[in-house]
Amino acid sequence: MRRLLTCVFLSCAMTAPVAIAQQADTKIQQPVTNAAQPDASESIFFGDANQPGRAIHMAIVELVNNGVSLDDAVSQTIGDITKEDGSSLSGTARLIVGLNKDISASFMSNMVSFNKLTDTTKGAIEAFPSNAADVVQLAVTLYPSFAQDVIDAAVITGEIEPNDALLAAIAAGADPTTVSSATAAGANVDVAATPAGAGVGAGGAGGGDTTASTN
Repeated sequence: MRRLLTCVFLSCAMTAPVAIAQQADTKIQQPVTNAAQPDASESIFFGDANQPGRAIHMAIVELVNNGVSLDDAVSQTIGDITKEDGSSLSGTARLIVGLNKDISASFMSNMVSFNKLTDTTKGAIEAFPSNAADVVQLAVTLYPSFAQDVIDAAVITGEIEPNDALLAAIAAGADPTTVSSATAAGANVDVAATPAGAGVGAGGAGGGDTTASTN
């Protein structure tokens, strides 16, 4: 009997440290899991960190999550980023966004609602059909890596000719060697005569789609 009790005691003594070690390992791993969550939440926004529009989108959503209405959040954010002393946008981008705040507000409201650049572009052009070129210029300024998507979406609306959409994108900084109207119109447009510095913001980031897109 004494020998049996001794064996049971030794077995419990060997098992306890293992259980304690497992609990400690679980506690150490937990903060690592939590630390990764903010990055996952940010990934739901269209584009990447190189797209100025994404930062605007995130700022608007933050205000909405704090109880501000969408319209007020859009208006407040656009007002903040277009101030002369604002640092969230470059001078050219700030000028484009502030040039027609009604178009900018419509565009960003659509982006918050759809989170898709093509739907956002089409919606803004449908709301301001006579300013289709301005919408293209705004969209390419805010999402320069997706210039071709903007051109295609604009042409689909029927409110702007392929050549005009292409030139508006180049004026906003799209690289002429990476964009064309071929996808939407079925033929390439000759833009060789367009000066390299033509339009506001020419010579900016190119239009290659370098990230996974939801549009």
